[in-house]
Amino acid sequence: MIQNKYFLKIVFSICSLIFLSNEFFFTSYAKIKTRVESDNFLNEYCIEIVNAIKEAYETQIVSLKNNDLKKFGEQGRWIGGLSDVYSKLCKK
Repeated sequence: MIQNKYFLKIVFSICSLIFLSNEFFFTSYAKIKTRVESDNFLNEYCIEIVNAIKEAYETQIVSLKNNDLKKFGEQGRWIGGLSDVYSKLCKK
């Protein structure tokens, strides 16, 4: 009886993993067909990155005024990551 429950847990886990991975696989196909669509999407994406950097910077200013150095550092790392993505995708 115990071995049967253990076996069913393993089978359930494997099946769940397969179903989840298939769902991610099927939804990852891009619907962008042309270079113009690609450029338009990338331009919008880059604007969103800049907006996120601005929001994080403003949060940093507030957290510095409140002496919340932990939040200041978190936002700094977030800005660093966003800047890295921006430099790789958005500079032409």
